[in-house]
Amino acid sequence: MVAITVAIAATVYVYVSGMIGVQQKVPTVQMLADEDDDRLTVINTDADVYWDNLAIRVTGAVNITVNGEVTLASGVGLTADTYYVITDTMVNGADAHILVHGSDFIDIEGENADLSDITVTLIHDDTDTTLGTYTY
Repeated sequence: MVAITVAIAATVYVYVSGMIGVQQKVPTVQMLADEDDDRLTVINTDADVYWDNLAIRVTGAVNITVNGEVTLASGVGLTADTYYVITDTMVNGADAHILVHGSDFIDIEGENADLSDITVTLIHDDTDTTLGTYTY
């Protein structure tokens, strides 16, 4: 009887403390680096991935825009080795809580118009999992 009570108490403790839980699924987002257009283009993604669930880390100063050209009027400046969650500003002021689709892209321009040796890392923000690393 005591053993059953201890077993039940241990099970309740594990459940309440969060040790039993559902692991959050890490999505798949595959991108292709296009050095001619300075873009990362989505070639494959899971159906339920939103841009604002993704983050970017770069190794050098760049400007980026999601699904648009980086221009003087658009684009968000990123500094080296800083973690940036995708925001509305990065999507040209549109809502960043939109699904990622194949052919969506991230346009990247180097601060000095040169992307040589720049590495871009795409991260799933909710799980802090690297989805891909791309070096120009």
